[in-house]
Amino acid sequence: MKLFSRSSSSDTPGQVTRVIGQPTAAPGAVPGGAGSPGAPHAEMAAPAGGVTPVPSRLARLAAVVDKARPGRAGRNVRKILQTLGMAAIVLGFVAILLGWYGASHSAYQYQEIPYLISGGLLGVALVIAGGVLVHSAWTLRTVEEDRRNALAIVRSVDRLERILRSLDETRRADADEHAR
Repeated sequence: MKLFSRSSSSDTPGQVTRVIGQPTAAPGAVPGGAGSPGAPHAEMAAPAGGVTPVPSRLARLAAVVDKARPGRAGRNVRKILQTLGMAAIVLGFVAILLGWYGASHSAYQYQEIPYLISGGLLGVALVIAGGVLVHSAWTLRTVEEDRRNALAIVRSVDRLERILRSLDETRRADADEHAR
């Protein structure tokens, strides 16, 4: 897709301008070929109303992105990770206890080994996996808090900047009044 073109009709030769519009097929082009709308080198046609304003393009982009990720807003990944982690930890301890119970109630030592392997090692693996999931949920929470704090700082700095500009404009206006 051609995004930029050389302007031959402007006063400055070689000026690069953004080509705006929808791709159109070249005359006599084969559908799906090089001149088709989805082809990489299709020419761009200017829209009927002229240049599309940036906010409307951004709104269309946001709508397309929202359609690409359906259902994402309803899921809380941090809560899911935390719940799965806690469940894995509980199941791990249950597996360890069942392995211990089976090994402690066997009459022969060779019967204890399968209980210890299946119950003990599976339990330890589940406890470790659950711990990793809970730690991941905690890390996500700290990232969310850091983003909120950074946004609050940016807003505070922006507010202070606006206040300082208004004070500067007031001082300049007062200085202009006293100069006259």
